[in-house]
Amino acid sequence: MLLKSTIKEFSNQLGDKDSLLDVNYPRIAEKILLHWGYKEFYPFIEKLLVVEKDRNRQGFPLEVLEEIFLLQEIHEKKFPATRSSIDKR
Repeated sequence: MLLKSTIKEFSNQLGDKDSLLDVNYPRIAEKILLHWGYKEFYPFIEKLLVVEKDRNRQGFPLEVLEEIFLLQEIHEKKFPATRSSIDKR
């Protein structure tokens, strides 16, 4: 339970539910946590969400996408300066 045990706001939103990212996608959860608090979080999340033409990926279930968007929202609130540094490019 890497994300849920580390990010208090995420844990509060999930309540009793386990994080699907933690349970079913532990490597992705680790990478999200690695980028947490840094501007590199945003390109990493975008890469997760965008399916490139040449890559054959199945995509995420809706519930997992909801967790990713929730984490993105929490990150933007906690670390607004990291988002503004991306927007200035």
